[in-house]
Amino acid sequence: MTTITIREQESTDSGFTATLSFDGRVNYPIVITDPFTPKQEQILEWYFEQWLVFPQLGTVKASQAKESVKSYGEQLFEQVFRTNIDAYSEYRQFRGNLSQIQIEIESQTPEFQSLHWEALRDPDLPRPLAVDCLMLRKHTKPVPIGASMPAFPVINLLLVTARPDEDGYRTISRPLIEAIETAKLRVNVELLRPATYKALSDKLEEKGAGYYHIIHFDAHGSLMSYEQVQKGIEKKRYTFQARWGREDIDPYEGVKAFLFLEGESQGKADPVEASELAGLLTGKGIPVCILNACQSGKQISASLTLTPPLRKQGVFIFKKYTTIKAKSLLIKTVFLASFNSLYSKIFLSPTLCLIYSCKKAESLANSSFPGLACLFLSFLFY
Repeated sequence: MTTITIREQESTDSGFTATLSFDGRVNYPIVITDPFTPKQEQILEWYFEQWLVFPQLGTVKASQAKESVKSYGEQLFEQVFRTNIDAYSEYRQFRGNLSQIQIEIESQTPEFQSLHWEALRDPDLPRPLAVDCLMLRKHTKPVPIGASMPAFPVINLLLVTARPDEDGYRTISRPLIEAIETAKLRVNVELLRPATYKALSDKLEEKGAGYYHIIHFDAHGSLMSYEQVQKGIEKKRYTFQARWGREDIDPYEGVKAFLFLEGESQGKADPVEASELAGLLTGKGIPVCILNACQSGKQISASLTLTPPLRKQGVFIFKKYTTIKAKSLLIKTVFLASFNSLYSKIFLSPTLCLIYSCKKAESLANSSFPGLACLFLSFLFY
């Protein structure tokens, strides 16, 4: 497999300096700038997070937003591959076998990762490269705690589904369990019930560090100001003074990232701030963390998203870019297909071994399954 590496060098006033390499040979210098303005980004956010709720409205604006993704990807491609004739020549040598190309995005800053690399698109091809290639995102800063595990006869998977207003179990959990049973995979699936912060803490303490290989969160997520949190409390939507194991949410400036688990009271959600979730998982020795949550990939600044607190624990980012070709009735099917594709890679691939580049974590060489230092799934484009 050919590895194309796009590696951040440093930030500039207008963007980033970076290098492009093929299988680690020549490092071609490149300059990357955000193809879109903040206003264009807002339209994309509306398209992927709001329009899909009522797809019968705003169809003209949605069509323009959809086409803008293509423009974004082609502009990014131009910056990466076409500024150097030798680099473009190397790329063309491998373009005929896209399924054997792995594109790695390496950086030390969340800002570089906030670019929509999954939209990267060769104007001569019918769809983004990430549809046919394997795309990995790597965070190259050292982490305080690594995750490594001995060989196990089975993979232990903990599913945390917290969607009280949806049939989340039917959407993701049950089909996943059925697929594992049908394929007779050596995977032990446990459902966290109830999906509360206390139940999660108790379960992790009960099993001990190093028991779970994968923890999968399927829940709502959001970037919220303190005022928005207060409004949710006033409407009796959020747990506030009874947040088990944590202090009340103090007033803060700007916005913070939250993942919503089930509250201890029926019908209420428990907002878990990103650093609280990272703190809960720290030291538990779970090498794979999969997060399916709204706005999990949204980036406002270096700290304002769900991912950086978890990245500090050595979390990889793996994104699978999938385009929507139909309206909202097929969205759940797209979700499930993407997850099945991901799990197939984790459970079945003898070669998928993602090693955190700074920690050089050891793979499970004696195990039947590939070892991952840490992995974080964040669907930004569906």
